[in-house]
Amino acid sequence: MGLIKRLFGRGKGPAPPPASRHRPIKGRDLLEQLRNQFAGQDDIRFRDFELGGWGVRAALVYVEGLVDTSRVEEGVTKPLLRWSSEVEAPAPGVARRIDALRTSALPSAQTTVEPGCEEAISAILAGDVVLALEGETRGLSIANRGGQARGVEDAALEVTIRGPRDSFTETLMWNIALIRRRVRDPSLRIGLKKVGRRSRTDVALMYIDGITPPGLIEEIDRRLDAIDIDAVLDTGYIEQLIEDEWYSPFPQHLKTERPDRAVASLLEGRAVLLADTTPMALMMPATLDAFFHSPEDSYDRFWPVNLLRLVRFFASIIGVLAPGLYVSFVAYHPNILPTELALRIHASREGVAFPVVVEAILMQFFLELIKEAGLRLPGPLGQTFGIVGGLILSDIGIRAGLVSEAMVIVVAVTGISTFTSIDRELGTVLRLLGLPIMLSASIFGLYGLIMASLFIGIHLVTLRSYGVPYFAPYVYYDWRDLRDTVFKAPLGSMRRRPSYLRTEDVQRQDSPGERSSLKGPSK
Repeated sequence: MGLIKRLFGRGKGPAPPPASRHRPIKGRDLLEQLRNQFAGQDDIRFRDFELGGWGVRAALVYVEGLVDTSRVEEGVTKPLLRWSSEVEAPAPGVARRIDALRTSALPSAQTTVEPGCEEAISAILAGDVVLALEGETRGLSIANRGGQARGVEDAALEVTIRGPRDSFTETLMWNIALIRRRVRDPSLRIGLKKVGRRSRTDVALMYIDGITPPGLIEEIDRRLDAIDIDAVLDTGYIEQLIEDEWYSPFPQHLKTERPDRAVASLLEGRAVLLADTTPMALMMPATLDAFFHSPEDSYDRFWPVNLLRLVRFFASIIGVLAPGLYVSFVAYHPNILPTELALRIHASREGVAFPVVVEAILMQFFLELIKEAGLRLPGPLGQTFGIVGGLILSDIGIRAGLVSEAMVIVVAVTGISTFTSIDRELGTVLRLLGLPIMLSASIFGLYGLIMASLFIGIHLVTLRSYGVPYFAPYVYYDWRDLRDTVFKAPLGSMRRRPSYLRTEDVQRQDSPGERSSLKGPSK
């Protein structure tokens, strides 16, 4: 790992001096500075007008397409003209004109006084409207964001079986509102930041004060402040820049597009990170066990949930080990198999031109090829291509002597098993890890498979996410945390939050009260 870090690690040398974000701004007042800065930019609109009774020229500056122009005209321009024609301008030295407009002319609007040109430019590019007066060095930003935006729809990746069907969108404030709607607690804290030197992307860090440990929030803030990149176009940028161990194949952040899952993480004691222009939220810290929990697990009774969780866990193990087990049995340990099965596998391999390990790699490549092509094609066409392409390639491969029937079954079972994973990235990682295990098994047999599996297990035990062991709660922690792992206990018995999250308020629910009144009369 040390060599990998030296070759590909993030540089620690002195950073070059940051370049200026904007060209030098010339001008005497804010309005003139904005005209100079946005000269030649056709999407920046200057709505010029004159405050009637004041005799002062003014302009509303905004980006076309990011604001609702009809609301600007009705809710800002007309009230300003009407009010200024009825009220005398403030005398010099008595009150600033910007302050008077903010408190009297637009009392119902969400307004902020911008002290200089840099702040006014940031507000304009973020989608606000800035009011600039001739002769004033300050401006007034008015929240009036609009434009085209995708509405709240069903989740595209996380299929909803039972539970709410709304999902996050590309608008940050809508996403925050979806969480606020579910957590009506004044302790819900939202910290807004801007990340990216040029994109200035709005990022919201959400947590519940009194539950989430303060040390976790401080660490996330520190990592966000350390990001120095031109643009952040998706939470995937942030995920890669703030994770603990970048060389690990395992994802170290939970991801979701469902508000109910984000809220469940908040109530457990995790933090949630949202970014503007992306419908995917990050939840931290992450544990391997949490990747196998579906949002529906909280809504269904524990008996069916336990069956489905058991299927997911075993399917993941099969997805990682099945190719390696097949290669080791066929190449090294056929005597372990029942005689009839060993003979049938040997008969199916007659006429195959490649060794078993090459055959397995070839079939894994075919599987990834079909999956990737099916994802890139339109929906109905992609499903048809996946089925027909898989059948045709398998049949032609068997007839041409490239692969055997048994290998087709093994790879198909491997692919189906990894597709049961709740997290798409984890499913890909499981298929990826099957390759080194299979190569090790092709050299040393079952001993190689066991050694490769041990290396992966050691890595999982030593991996941490924001100080929390990735393999929690199976190691180091209270046995009561095992009530919500492979098997889920009844909801009434899970009264405490997971101890490995180090929450401040550990109590989730009180002891169940007496239910004798709900029972029928005794016989």
